[in-house]
Amino acid sequence: MSELSLRKDDRILGLFPHPDDESLGAGILLQRATAVGAAVLPVFLTSGEANAWPQRVLDRKLVLTAEDQKRFGLRRQGEAREALATLGVNPDAAVFLAFPDTTLTALLLANGESALEPLRNLVREFQPTLVLAPLLADCHPDHSATAALALALFTEAKSGSFRLLAYPTHANLASSQEATQIAGTAAEKALKRRAIAAHRSQLVFRRRFHLKFAGAPEVFLPLTTPPRTPQVKATLEGNVLHVSFHLPLSWRSLRKPVLTVVTLQASLGGFSLRLSQRQLAPLPPQVQRCRWQREGKSLRVLVELANAPELALVKVSRPAFLYDEMGFVLADKASV
Repeated sequence: MSELSLRKDDRILGLFPHPDDESLGAGILLQRATAVGAAVLPVFLTSGEANAWPQRVLDRKLVLTAEDQKRFGLRRQGEAREALATLGVNPDAAVFLAFPDTTLTALLLANGESALEPLRNLVREFQPTLVLAPLLADCHPDHSATAALALALFTEAKSGSFRLLAYPTHANLASSQEATQIAGTAAEKALKRRAIAAHRSQLVFRRRFHLKFAGAPEVFLPLTTPPRTPQVKATLEGNVLHVSFHLPLSWRSLRKPVLTVVTLQASLGGFSLRLSQRQLAPLPPQVQRCRWQREGKSLRVLVELANAPELALVKVSRPAFLYDEMGFVLADKASV
């Protein structure tokens, strides 16, 4: 695996779904960036205010109000600033977009442009050479939605004006020969651990999970690196989307699978379909026709879209609790 190198003229835009993702996914990279004099713009899409159980423990309060959540979000913003300062990044440079926590996928589907436009503005103003984002395959829906936004930005740029790299946090990935890493020195790992520890509210639970990121090399992959499981294949032929998948037998098996599709056409948007019956109705306005059938242990879904998109992202999952079974996969374009 090759070592990722940074230059003084690099301009690094980091897209982080929540405060703490900057330290977990890129704590050493951010140190290296500031050490060589590269510009860094950390952007937090949410403030992580919906992580209720740590707040209940810290506040000793079972029922949380909207005001409590707002206060917790401000607390997490403060933790992010402290962590950035520990890593050598100017904490005043941080941008907090304050989209609602845990609802980024719903925002993408309902009004993706409202999330994409502030990011377009930041790209125009900052002119990054490198954009960091989570993986499309990340099982946390806020992370995979952030990756979808990053890919939409990259697709619109067209000119190759910036590189796009992804950091893994919640993904079971297939191997990638294009992976790069920053191994990190003992001193860099110690600072990364301090930065992670600055997110004190997140160490109330899963302390070991968070701190283990400090001891491992940081790996960066192509954003579209697919998951190892479940196996999902998606192909886009003009305006027709073909999706085949096999979901493993698990405790989720009593739940009906949901197909979620994000498309970039004139604007960014999408829809979800619950695959619970052979005739799917009513269909969302983006869909002209949809049918599905079993092929052995797999399901095959055909979705005829109203218009041919520039790109299509697909997720199939049996929703339960916070995490999905998988993140998005990019539909391969086939010749028509």
